[in-house]
Amino acid sequence: MYDFANLLFAGPCNRRCPFCIGKQVPAHANTPNLDVFPPRGIAAFIAAVNEHRIPAIVFTGTTSDPQLYRYEGELLAYLRERVPAGTRFAVHTNGARALARLAIFNRYDSACLSLPTLDPDIYQHMMGSRDVPDLSRILAAACIPIKISAVVNQHNARELEPFMQRCRALGVRRFVVRRLFGDPRRWEVLPDRLPVRTHRGNPVYDLDGMEVTVWDFDLATPRSINLFADGTLGTEYLLTRSLTTKLAS
Repeated sequence: MYDFANLLFAGPCNRRCPFCIGKQVPAHANTPNLDVFPPRGIAAFIAAVNEHRIPAIVFTGTTSDPQLYRYEGELLAYLRERVPAGTRFAVHTNGARALARLAIFNRYDSACLSLPTLDPDIYQHMMGSRDVPDLSRILAAACIPIKISAVVNQHNARELEPFMQRCRALGVRRFVVRRLFGDPRRWEVLPDRLPVRTHRGNPVYDLDGMEVTVWDFDLATPRSINLFADGTLGTEYLLTRSLTTKLAS
């Protein structure tokens, strides 16, 4: 019934993305929880994961990065003791703390790095910082599969394919291009290639051995539960809708 379960973190962040999803959800859902253990609402979250046999749990955020959570390692251990063996754990992070918290980073089963470019000037426009994570070092140190997730907008659209090629050369095997939710603009992505399949309603391309999915939230069909920082548990993949369809709170 559900593809995954999101654990959402809120509070101060180490990046200042102008398109931050936290700006689109009510303020109460962004109640800071970076110093709260266990997170508010965790009992209902665990019960839902077990009841619906949800196969994957994702550490992610609304206004903050999950690797800024003070008890990241403790929460991983806490959850692994309380959900079925074989449940997969993933982290969706901007990568800024991946190397500093490498031992914890490698305790996940997979990771997704939100990284729109390797160019510091473009990164400044899109992430509010010139401090681009060292992707090559992260890949070399990681013991888990890493996917790159790149928002596309006017700042990086022209250099997106060279960036993808660079990621492929570094060893990345999965790449997602994310169209911003509600953005009517349609940037061309791999216009000279045809999709090899679709995933949850979105096209998937083969870029010389690297899988590239072009993700449009208006077309996407996955299902998730979402534990917000204030303890609200919603049941819609789109976070803004999830708050109106509570499983529990």
